[in-house]
Amino acid sequence: MTVAPISPHLHGYALAYPGGDGGRDLRFDFLRGFAMLSVIAAHLEMFSWFNFLFWERLGFVSAAELFVVASGLVLGAVNRRVFDKNGFEQVTMRAWRRAFILYRAQVVVILLVTAIAALGVLDFTALTTFTDRWAGTTYLLTPEPADPWMTQLGQAVLLQRSPHQIQILSLYIVLLAICPLLLWLLRVRLLGIYFALTWALWFSEWLAPPDRLLLGMQFEYAFPPLAWQVLFTHALAVGYFRAENAAWLASAPRRGLVISLSVALWFGFLLLAQASPNPSFPNWARLPLLAPDAFLSLYDRHFLKDQLALPRLLNVTVFFVAFYALLTWFWRPIARALGWLLIPLGESSLYVFLMHLVFVLLIDQLPGYFDHVPSFDAVWPGEIWVDTVLYLATVLGLWLMVRSRFLFGIVPR
Repeated sequence: MTVAPISPHLHGYALAYPGGDGGRDLRFDFLRGFAMLSVIAAHLEMFSWFNFLFWERLGFVSAAELFVVASGLVLGAVNRRVFDKNGFEQVTMRAWRRAFILYRAQVVVILLVTAIAALGVLDFTALTTFTDRWAGTTYLLTPEPADPWMTQLGQAVLLQRSPHQIQILSLYIVLLAICPLLLWLLRVRLLGIYFALTWALWFSEWLAPPDRLLLGMQFEYAFPPLAWQVLFTHALAVGYFRAENAAWLASAPRRGLVISLSVALWFGFLLLAQASPNPSFPNWARLPLLAPDAFLSLYDRHFLKDQLALPRLLNVTVFFVAFYALLTWFWRPIARALGWLLIPLGESSLYVFLMHLVFVLLIDQLPGYFDHVPSFDAVWPGEIWVDTVLYLATVLGLWLMVRSRFLFGIVPR
């Protein structure tokens, strides 16, 4: 991943990101590290002070969307250079090789979790099941222990069952599998076909019957591929035409308009998110902008994560633009304060993503954890501090594992 030179208007600005001709773009690593903090807050099903930041409090955006957008941008930019130097065959092999690495990692995790859980030594329900705390319904996510071993193996190999914490890997595998075709369409400038295809697939998801599984994989309940590909394909195109986009934004008025509009829209979404009647948060943490019923009706129509309606897509877009602009303009103080933590987590995001399951499992062994709806009222005033310490211990533990390169020769990065 190369660093794009910063715009000429930032040269000499002491706080800005120091662009160059080579090396990694640390802004993407920083953003992925930030997204990992959100992933950990979501998968540690307890209420800490960090929930006020990461449970859709910065707008209607999740870590999954940030990862998909960042991946598309990076793949588009990197593979354009690969296309120029080595051609379509190398582009295809790179994408499919990465898809196989993700596939192998997910299958191994499924089989390990299933086998170790069957021993009964530890309580693996945090990984083998998903419980809808509000409905009180529990779903088995890993292969059924009573099934024949061939059935269990088949479900793992076909990615039909998987711990919900890593199901998004299945989406990445699908997206990487079709990535060469998408890059070829961009290469030959068939942009009309490219965007017509991606939006046709998006609309087809809206017209499909509820809970229809296109591939027969569990990840489709949370990340329907026909809907979620629209994030990836647009990010891929933006990354592929990064130089052209930078040239278009070289105009100061145009650049200022894009950034100002994005920041203003993101701030509007942020304010709207504070009106959520989510009972996990106390009344003092809400803004009375909408009546609870009105907010829920609006949210269910336009902001559900699995559907990715246009307003949510817009929220993701402006959040990413605003975040990236913030990092570009104020990189040095931000990196000095948080870069030591977030950049290593982002550089090894796949490793962190896989290894955070260990911490989820260990915390689940504590009596009473993950057994109730996580809410501020349930943990105030004492337990919220314990939960916050557990969250920080998980983040710092993963950071130490990355810094010490623990099992780097086994666990992919």
